[in-house]
Amino acid sequence: MSLSGVQKPIDFTRAGRSAGEPAHGVAANPWIAGLARFGHVVRGIIYFVPGLLALQLALGQHGQATTQAGAIDIIAHQPFGQVLLIAVAIGLAGYACWGVVRAVFDPLHRGHSPAGLAKRIGYTASAIAYLGLLAGTIRYLTGALSQVAPSRDWTVDLLGSPLGALFVGVVGVCWIFGSGIAQIVQGWRAHFERDLALDRVSAGERRFAMRLGRVGLVSRGIVFTIIGLLLVSAALHRHATGELGLDGALLQLARHSYGRLLVGATGLGLMAFGAYSAMCARWMRMSGARPAPASSLSPTSTP
Repeated sequence: MSLSGVQKPIDFTRAGRSAGEPAHGVAANPWIAGLARFGHVVRGIIYFVPGLLALQLALGQHGQATTQAGAIDIIAHQPFGQVLLIAVAIGLAGYACWGVVRAVFDPLHRGHSPAGLAKRIGYTASAIAYLGLLAGTIRYLTGALSQVAPSRDWTVDLLGSPLGALFVGVVGVCWIFGSGIAQIVQGWRAHFERDLALDRVSAGERRFAMRLGRVGLVSRGIVFTIIGLLLVSAALHRHATGELGLDGALLQLARHSYGRLLVGATGLGLMAFGAYSAMCARWMRMSGARPAPASSLSPTSTP
């Protein structure tokens, strides 16, 4: 009996490598990599500025509570604001592009498990959010808008529509657990380390990166949890105050006892996250993240 027709067993290891080659090629593209790294710097700036202003507010130095869009507005009013805004637009486009690459090509090997798909959906949501900021920035540059920050809260329109309150409430709950608590867990347990190429830096820089990432992610997770709670409250009471974003979370903290202390600590945390994001331009791993720890509880990514 001839064995010539018998097929060789499939080499799943080689097949896995072949499937990952397109993703690695996209992530390794120098233009994609450069845009992604510059995008992390710009994302860091638009978090650092609200954190700095919150700290100034806590210290009574004429600060304010503002959002990432508000930070872009502030950048626009600096000397050479138009040039700076063009750089911001390039960075926003780069970070949005990196979100799409992570979601579609999966260079960080999140896979198709429920947790992996949830993370890739998170990357998609992040890309959409930064594309929104990019659109506002471009419209401001072309003179179509007087400010980058939206003048009307989307919840106002939703709460006035049928089932709008239910949708806002669901978004709020998802925000609490997916963007808030998940980031607190991710920062506390240092799950972000697997996406950093810290094996090529000194031990001192590695310790600095871990501390900065922990403080920054936990702080942003707390702020995002508060935003989610504000959304749920708006849904329950069918009333949007217009303070449902980052600025609303900071103002909510300011209303409590020891408000200045809480706002100041949160401002420092947002500044730490901004610095961490900017430093990720140096530290980030473009592909082939290390395997997730078995104890990982964080189903979503950081936007």
